[in-house]
Amino acid sequence: MQESPPKVPKFHLSRHEEPGKFIAVEGMDGTGKTGLVRKITSDLESEGYEVVRVRVPTDRMRQSWMFQRVYQQNMRGDVDPLAFEVAHMADRLQLSRNVVGPALSQGKIVVSDRYLISSFGSLLVRAPELWDVIENSFKSPGWFSELTKKLVEPDLSVFLHADAGVAIERILKKKSERSFDIESSSYQQVIDLGKSLALANGMTLIDTSNSSPTKTFDSVKLLLSKTLQW
Repeated sequence: MQESPPKVPKFHLSRHEEPGKFIAVEGMDGTGKTGLVRKITSDLESEGYEVVRVRVPTDRMRQSWMFQRVYQQNMRGDVDPLAFEVAHMADRLQLSRNVVGPALSQGKIVVSDRYLISSFGSLLVRAPELWDVIENSFKSPGWFSELTKKLVEPDLSVFLHADAGVAIERILKKKSERSFDIESSSYQQVIDLGKSLALANGMTLIDTSNSSPTKTFDSVKLLLSKTLQW
């Protein structure tokens, strides 16, 4: 992995005027995103809200040939890095247009497990050669920055982060994640990139190194209350 991280940009997503609310939980693997998404969803549903839970990449992207090669079979040499990142963006755009937008127009709450930036970290851990691709996509007026303007902007975005050693330990507890090696200092660089992107884009950062999903949820409960004040 390269020494210096890409310069981080501020993206300009499309603000919505729909009656629903959009909540995005960002973060690299092993930081507790999915646990928090489950907790947010169950809590909101218990309060009577209609919630649509989504994740990025979507199931369709996860079932694709490219995704299986890179994520499940660790055969990233078969996949063009730029094509892979373009496919990820296309997946986001489809989700935003076909699922997020319609749900918001119906007054529902959408809770997303990853959305704008989290996939970068997952890709970089498995495919370090993507640093150049991602750096080029960031450059203004880069194609990535231009396409983010088509994405619905969340009403609340939180970015979970943890010490690399803690995150790796959590990752390796999952059998599906044992097909590749993770080096701590490299992963810390990925996490730091995510934190920089989150700060540049106005996300709320939460350290989950010593936090359970319940404690993490307690940290975002006030933010949720403010967001849901129609």
